[in-house]
Amino acid sequence: MMAAASGERAPAFTAQELEKLVDGVLPQYMLLYGPPDQQVSAHQKRDIWGAIAKEVRTLGAHHRRGTHFQKRWEDIRRCSKKTA
Repeated sequence: MMAAASGERAPAFTAQELEKLVDGVLPQYMLLYGPPDQQVSAHQKRDIWGAIAKEVRTLGAHHRRGTHFQKRWEDIRRCSKKTA
């Protein structure tokens, strides 16, 4: 698929993409968000998000970067904290 042109919004995340995102983040959760002694460097986190993005892209829905998935995950976390 082609990336959105400058100024265009990317399509909404599909249910399959979100499921794959959750499946990719949960095993890495402690490295990404755990206590400081269990967290990794910013470079390693970027690599983790890149690997998650690569897995989700196998669905072929839309080409997104790791930062897009990181932002979507943060949105999910924020919304779930509000409802809790």
